Amino acid sequence: MEKALLEQLNLWHRDKEYEKIIAAILEISEQERDYDAVGHLARAMNNLERYEEAVQQLLTIDKQGENDPLWHFRLGYSYYYQSQYEEAVREFEIANKLDPEDKSALMFLD
Repeated sequence: MEKALLEQLNLWHRDKEYEKIIAAILEISEQERDYDAVGHLARAMNNLERYEEAVQQLLTIDKQGENDPLWHFRLGYSYYYQSQYEEAVREFEIANKLDPEDKSALMFLD
């Protein structure tokens, strides 16, 4: 992903402009969307309570996300808010195992 776009996405995220994030990323063809773009797209969808869509996006990069604690956290977050608690716990546990220093996943496991 281009550095300028990444910076813009982060600014929009800070300002809670999630629709702008989604629109900008959806302008990129699916074949050209990289791992980071899909991650930002899923995060924005989660923030807009579009959890099913976030799961669909995250599963398109599951091989790349296999060892990424943030990918597992985002997927767990999506499952949690769809009341799919078994799936959520599984993903949060993997996220915690991959990055024990990050306490975000633990908040959902307590």
